[in-house]
Amino acid sequence: MKHSNDRRDILGFSLLGALTQGALSQNVSRLQAQGVQRPAAPVPDRAVTRNRRNFVAIQVKPFAWKDEGIDRLLDNIQNKGAVNTVWAYTYDYSEEHMTRNGTIPLPDHGIPGGSQFVGGAFYDYDPKYFQNTILRDFRSPDYGNFNVIAEVAPKVKARGMDFFAWDYNNAFPIMMQSIPNFIEVAEIDIYGRRTTSPCFNHPDYRAHLTGKVESVLEGYAGLVDGFAWGCERMGPLGNLIGGGWSTRGLCCFCRFCVAKGQERGVSADRARMGYRKLDALFGASSTDQGPAQGSAQRLADGYFVTFWRTLLEYPEILAWESLWTDSYHEVRSELYGTGKTIAPEKPFGFHIMQNMTFSPFYRAEEDYARTKDYCDFLKLATYNNAAGPRLATFLDRLHETVFRDATPEEFQPFFYDVMGYREAPYAQLHTTGLSVEYLKEETRRALEGVRGSNVQIYPGIDIDVPTKRTDKRTTPDDVRRSVHAAFEAGANGVVLSREYVEMWLANLTAAGDALREIFANTKS
Repeated sequence: MKHSNDRRDILGFSLLGALTQGALSQNVSRLQAQGVQRPAAPVPDRAVTRNRRNFVAIQVKPFAWKDEGIDRLLDNIQNKGAVNTVWAYTYDYSEEHMTRNGTIPLPDHGIPGGSQFVGGAFYDYDPKYFQNTILRDFRSPDYGNFNVIAEVAPKVKARGMDFFAWDYNNAFPIMMQSIPNFIEVAEIDIYGRRTTSPCFNHPDYRAHLTGKVESVLEGYAGLVDGFAWGCERMGPLGNLIGGGWSTRGLCCFCRFCVAKGQERGVSADRARMGYRKLDALFGASSTDQGPAQGSAQRLADGYFVTFWRTLLEYPEILAWESLWTDSYHEVRSELYGTGKTIAPEKPFGFHIMQNMTFSPFYRAEEDYARTKDYCDFLKLATYNNAAGPRLATFLDRLHETVFRDATPEEFQPFFYDVMGYREAPYAQLHTTGLSVEYLKEETRRALEGVRGSNVQIYPGIDIDVPTKRTDKRTTPDDVRRSVHAAFEAGANGVVLSREYVEMWLANLTAAGDALREIFANTKS
């Protein structure tokens, strides 16, 4: 077997060249200066990737298999939802059982659960894949050491369905207690504090991520048909502006990130100073009653002008944001390279979080034209019903930060023009959601971004994605219209979203009925 880090380095550098030749040249030059030679590896040929026609996937939490039974669950998603691909969580720290009157209400299947949960890998792995990292012990003890690959994949494949490993890497505080040594790879913020988020530039965390890909695709070669990787995180500027996907701390300033900044000629000290100024600015905005109140605390030049002035004074702010974002792209490209070296025929792709459709700042960083060079598919979080409340929350956060000088109602028309939306007024977003035109537009935009490649675009279909009880809730007609909209926009398939455990069966059935109608018409 090839050494874990060798595979990661060889493929990572080769694929990263497709992203940015300048960064690749700098890395290669540095390695050569150190006497390290890396043989060139070709970018994988996507023509050998086996993409299922009429792709219909669904995400399934580990506890669902135990609560409902594997066969019964598969009956539901295959017969009612027309699902042909199971995205089974193989790594997760966000397990949350539903209860009858909980924040996420239990639908008409499953059983109420408690809060006892550790999390980790829901499969058995060979320790040899984690020899080069301090993060070795993360096997979940939940549900009697349930092995989702060994127990579920054979039954999935017996039905003619595909089994994808769903490797979900959001940063959850519980990981600090559940994974020995995890605190050692934590990001360090502008005040020198360790956070609960791992650093993408820490070699032990990178080796941990790579080892998971290897342990699944090599260790279960005959059972796993594809690999889906997800992580909903942003850089320091994104976290400062905030929204539903922010993580704690303005990061990262660990020794690995500081060294990377030095290689780029970016001062970590000045980046810290700039972010501290912005942190103080937006902290002050939270005590300002806003433009309508004529508060005495309001800045003389306003918040946006002061924000822009700070960026001009400290260009290191954006340089450090780019450092974080480039590191994120590097990690994903390395993981893709690892996966395609082991199994070039198996699809390997990424989940794109919904903030991509809300934030013009994050959209500029999550560039499809860049991402297409290291993926076989992209799953878009285009949950249009939940998008209404989520967008309203993001607009509220913009009002608390860069657009504090105006109310959400005042800047929303400008914001819609920037993002290309024609949706409900701000005051109605919680109760109307967003239209299927939002889903269509985001699907078309993704297809345009990956044009010229064979990357598959799979929009997420909102089926009871959680909202408040007073917000827009999903109906069967919503689901049918969303499914039709996705394929009308040219989607290669769909992912029924967010989680099977959240879905009411009538809405799941509506998806299946619409899909069978679409596929029948396609055949004819």
